[in-house]
Amino acid sequence: MKYVIFFVTIIIFCTGLTGCESAGPKYKDVRSYSEGLAPVKANNNRWGYINENQEWIIPPRFDEAREFKDGKAAVRMSNRWGFINKKGDWL
Repeated sequence: MKYVIFFVTIIIFCTGLTGCESAGPKYKDVRSYSEGLAPVKANNNRWGYINENQEWIIPPRFDEAREFKDGKAAVRMSNRWGFINKKGDWL
């Protein structure tokens, strides 16, 4: 009987409070970190940049993205390539 109560408690806790179900992969693709940021393809098929804590620094809005070098990264948006800085501003 103890085990039944224990498992029922766990099931209620997991489904009601924490959402124990797996959300699946967080990202579709991740490239190398460079200058503290990594290009990441999100589940919306757009590229953005995360820091080493896996926090979005530049939201995923690009069709393609490359690693940073000398403070800038090449990105493609709507079939046009250009460079952005570490804030996501076009150069």
